[in-house]
Amino acid sequence: MENAVVRGLLAAVLTTSAAALLGLSACAYRGGIDNPVVRKTQWFSYLDGDDIRTYCVENAPDRYRLVYNGRYDEQLRSYELTADGAGGASLTSRAMQKRGDLTELTLDDVLAPWRWQKAETQLKPADFQAFQQRLEAGGFYAVAPAGLRLHSSEFYWIASGCRGGQFYFGAWLHPQAPFQRLSFPDFLYAKDTTGIPVNPPRPVPPAEKYRNSGRNNDDGEISFWLQVGENGLGGVPNL
Repeated sequence: MENAVVRGLLAAVLTTSAAALLGLSACAYRGGIDNPVVRKTQWFSYLDGDDIRTYCVENAPDRYRLVYNGRYDEQLRSYELTADGAGGASLTSRAMQKRGDLTELTLDDVLAPWRWQKAETQLKPADFQAFQQRLEAGGFYAVAPAGLRLHSSEFYWIASGCRGGQFYFGAWLHPQAPFQRLSFPDFLYAKDTTGIPVNPPRPVPPAEKYRNSGRNNDDGEISFWLQVGENGLGGVPNL
């Protein structure tokens, strides 16, 4: 009886959340990404770094957010770094294997299988400097790749950050050359103690990117496009 009730509650929550996810005008992110409902309803804003833009004023501590889309319905990873004022930084690593283990479902927390695994790490000044150098080598502080299209079934990195009071945005899509040259992922993976192995990039059949885009597929997977603008996400591309 309990399993039937739990599954009914879960279906209702995920149906509502998926509908909200597919609207690019969802609420602006201001915190709480550990909550599965916040992640569903504010994911685009989180990727766009809306809260970091607001935060990025003169004399604000340097802050970065880097998100790895290892196929949206397979794995998500997020890394948030904030300067500590002493040359180092705090690093919050999050990872999530999608299609959670339904044996973890309980009436107390119907979304438990979809929560992040989270770990906290303190970076020494030399490590934080090395991270920033790797970001720079990846072109993060250059012009954002406006026009780049990203599909939820693909493998890509999206990064937003504030350095010296200036906001930056970057995106890299596998298997394009800029993605292949990135070195900051290995740095972050080495500091990641969430215990969830990385879902490595692989070729994605073109048909997957054009099948039922913008809504749930028949198997329950969410399918959507993003497009990079001048210094952030620019909406859904015209196909």
